[in-house]
Amino acid sequence: MIASDVYKIAKALSLKEQERLYYMLGQDIPNKTPIKKKRKKLPDFTVEDGIRYLIDNIM
Repeated sequence: MIASDVYKIAKALSLKEQERLYYMLGQDIPNKTPIKKKRKKLPDFTVEDGIRYLIDNIM
């Protein structure tokens, strides 16, 4: 059975039965947790490094 066939059958259901089907499918389909990508760790900066950067590049 393919999804388009099931869709046609589900559209023929009453609104109440469509809601029940939606709820049942929601319970059967596992929740996918988003994959967190690891960020590159930034080098440690000190306040003095920040001030030096601002003075050299901004002013």
